Amino acid sequence: MLELFRWGYAEARKLTVVLLTLVVLDSLAMVALTVLVGQVVGAADGLSNGGPVGRFVGLIAALAVVFLIDTTVPVLRAACMTRLETHMARVAVTQIADPLLAPRRAGHIDDPKVQDAFGRCTTEIQIPIDVGPTVASFQLASRLTLVGSLVVLTVVFHWWVAVAMLAGTVFLEWWWRRYIEAEIEVWHGRTEQQRHATYLFDLTVLHAAKEIRIFGLNRWLFRAQQRWMADALRPIARRRARNGSANLVASLLPVAITGGGIALAGLEAWRGQLSITAFATAVPALLAAASGFAAGSSAQVRRARHALREMRNLPALIEQRHPEPAGHSADLSRAPQQEIRFESVSFRYPGADRDVLSRLDLTIGAHEALAIVGVNGAGKSTLVKLLAGVYAPTGGRILVDGVDLAAIDGDSLASWQRRIATIVQDFLQLPLSARDNVSFGAVANATEDDAFIDTAVARAGARDVIDRLPAGWDTRLDKSYDGGVDLSGGEWQRIALARALRAVDAGASVLVLDEPAAALDVRSEAALVDRYLELTAGIASVIISHRFSVVRDADRICVLGDGRILESGRHQDLIASGGHYATMFALQASRYIEVDQP
Repeated sequence: MLELFRWGYAEARKLTVVLLTLVVLDSLAMVALTVLVGQVVGAADGLSNGGPVGRFVGLIAALAVVFLIDTTVPVLRAACMTRLETHMARVAVTQIADPLLAPRRAGHIDDPKVQDAFGRCTTEIQIPIDVGPTVASFQLASRLTLVGSLVVLTVVFHWWVAVAMLAGTVFLEWWWRRYIEAEIEVWHGRTEQQRHATYLFDLTVLHAAKEIRIFGLNRWLFRAQQRWMADALRPIARRRARNGSANLVASLLPVAITGGGIALAGLEAWRGQLSITAFATAVPALLAAASGFAAGSSAQVRRARHALREMRNLPALIEQRHPEPAGHSADLSRAPQQEIRFESVSFRYPGADRDVLSRLDLTIGAHEALAIVGVNGAGKSTLVKLLAGVYAPTGGRILVDGVDLAAIDGDSLASWQRRIATIVQDFLQLPLSARDNVSFGAVANATEDDAFIDTAVARAGARDVIDRLPAGWDTRLDKSYDGGVDLSGGEWQRIALARALRAVDAGASVLVLDEPAAALDVRSEAALVDRYLELTAGIASVIISHRFSVVRDADRICVLGDGRILESGRHQDLIASGGHYATMFALQASRYIEVDQP
């Protein structure tokens, strides 16, 4: 509880202080109400025997004031909790996202251990971390009410009844702590199943809704999602079933103690051993103290605390498994001026059992238009990620003008990454305006005149796409918004190409085009082929494509296979050599050549 309050105080000092103040005031009002009710009942009974009217009226007035406080404070407290939860939700998102976004490399994103830790940060058996301080306030309120009620019981009833109530609370807290800790431990071990369930839900509802319905998979995938979630919850359900009887017995403890206390108070009042005032005070005090037995707030607090600890441990986990480069500073702001060299580079993804690239050697000239071809799974896209420093090689090294990318610090690596403009296979499709989707290629220059991005759009052959938009540059490229539109795959690909070219115009010196014609029609592809050398003039470029018509005009073509470069040369030379490239080219060309049958 204190750990959650300290977090709330550190991130939202005023709201946390106000909430704690209201919690204390609410608990005091409840205890005062208990005492005043007893006093009013006793004074009312005394009126029939000629008791003082003034005292009765004063008690009624005090009761009214306390009742007003007791009904008003919860409303203020609820409003404060809403504001605090909203604020802490933003804080939690930032504190979880920062360690994931901070590294210049992205190896940690594919790490199952990091993914599991991320899952534990965002859900602790459905208790979101951002409500931690507010659920802790419920527990604090029950504790304060318990203490106040026990004091009242000690004064007006029996001290040993108050001790019994306290002992019951301590026992029940211990019991539920053991149970909840064991449940959380089981839940931690099922994170992979949780991720599968979340992925299937998002896929069914958001990412592939059209295709899933076409194939009639929506119900099937939803049932699969339910099976994964049931698999994640099954050990917890079994544990709850096994402990159901014991939990029931433990939960009956407060009923037994409270009921016994009320029965004793009634017996003593009947015998005349307890005054009507003491009886009317003791019974509400017993009922108020019983609220301190509630295990719900304790369970929520412990789950939120575990999520908070996972969140705080996330940066250390990422640093331990994927340390940021702590090397020297290097000026790559104008690189490459000579070449980019892969020297005996190997790479294996976290958890994989084989290398994607194995002792690969490759040189890219500072002004060379290089093409890379190969079958699916050959490692072409992985090579691009290594070039951009998004991944570090697991063997060998990558040199930019003689500087080892693995031996430079994070700022230098960031400087190098700003030199690279890319259009990858799963390129960004931002639900923002057309202007933003292009200008984000050069964020630092995003406020410049539209003429700059218009130039990039024209070079990418996407001018007609912008002209057809109802609000031009201001059109939101997402039809789920009012006035928004959805683009075709080819139109999106031309917008992505414009974004990459905007980065080149702003100073990027390496252009990477990974399957840039995959979604283009024949006319757009032909236009791209015709302009390819023009688009890449004066910079280093790497184009990856399965379409040989796109790569044939490159300065050099490399065939990637078995994790290494199998062949390298110009189109004519590779065809003449009759090797891998010639075979693949002939196979693809044969599909477009009509042979007349005799």
